[in-house]
This record gives sequence, structure tokens and C-alpha cells, in this order.
Amino acid sequence: MAYPTAPLEVLGLWTGWLLMLMIYSYPLYKENIVFRWAEHTYIAVMLAVNLVMMVTNVNRIAIQPMLQGQIHYIIPIILGLAMYTLLVADYRWISRYPIAVLVGAGFGLGMRGVLIPNLLDQVVSTITPPAGGAAMDWFNFIYIAIGTICAVSYFLLTYEHTGALRYPTRLGRWFIMIGLGAYFGNTVLFRLSMLSGRAQFFLQVLKIIPM
Repeated sequence: MAYPTAPLEVLGLWTGWLLMLMIYSYPLYKENIVFRWAEHTYIAVMLAVNLVMMVTNVNRIAIQPMLQGQIHYIIPIILGLAMYTLLVADYRWISRYPIAVLVGAGFGLGMRGVLIPNLLDQVVSTITPPAGGAAMDWFNFIYIAIGTICAVSYFLLTYEHTGALRYPTRLGRWFIMIGLGAYFGNTVLFRLSMLSGRAQFFLQVLKIIPM
């Protein structure tokens, strides 16, 4: 990718570079007026973009179909408008109904998305033996099966972890610590990759390295 030559593209490139420096002035120095200005600018821009997107989506998904004869779309429109009664003290109680519908639908969809990948798929993958006969496949299968059983046994809080439960629960705690350590390591690597990307952008804007 060649370095941009159009004035607006160069302006946007340097604006992003300056805003990046303003944001990184907080971890490199401390909170300051430059960082707060960049932070507020980012929030304002994102709010404006999201507002335009939301209005466009409501018009495309609900208003236009309703005007074309699909009258049932008036129900979500009314519920959405009713949420704004939260701003009026005398009619604030009306906003409870659309909020209840929103929370209930979100909870139902969320549970559906959580149960299948996080519970059912975990159980199926734990009890399904590997199709291949490779030693590493069987090692991973046994490791995951033992780790899952021991980690779940660690959360048997109705029984004291003594006797037959002593060693599985201790082993489960080790499995949990290993998993959390790997998760933390991935988080650190992700942050470092983000930092390296910003460093690359910094050098590209200054034309030290090619874009």
C-alpha cells in the first residue's frame, strides 16, 4: 500500500496519528487535558456514528416495512418510543414494560447462546472419543475429560472436600489455575499485538517504514 497523496487522506492519517499520541499520553505520563480531549472526541464521534446507524436501521427495518403494509412493525416502534418516557417523571412507569420485554428477550436469547456452546458442546466434546488414533489426540481427550470432571467437582460446595473428594477437587483447582493463567497470557499477548500495531502505524505515518 502506497503512502496516500490526496490531501484529505493525508489529513485523516495525521489526525489519527495525533489522536493516538494523545490517548497514549495517559499510560505514558498521567491523565491530562490532551488525553481528556481525545477521549471526549472519541466518545462524541462514536455516539454520532451509532446514532446515525440506529436511526438508519430503525427506518430500514421497521418504518419502511410498516409503510409498505406490514402493520405489526408498529409494536416494536411503540415499545421503543415508550422507553423515552423514562425521561418524564410522571410517566416513567410506562418505560418499565418495554424494558421488561427487552430484558426478557435478551435473557432468553443469551441463555440460548450460552447453553449450547458453553455447556452442551463442552459435554459432547468431553464424552466423544477422537476419531483418529494419534497419541496426541487421545492425550488431549483424556486431559480435557479429567480436567472438566475435576474442575466441576471443585464447585461442589454442598460437600466438604475431604475423603474421596479431596484429591479430585485439588486437581480441579490446579486445572482452573492453569486455564486462568493461559487466559491471562492470551490477554497479555493480545495487548502486546495491539501495541505493536500502533507502533507500526506510528512508523508508517512518519514514512520510516512502508505502508
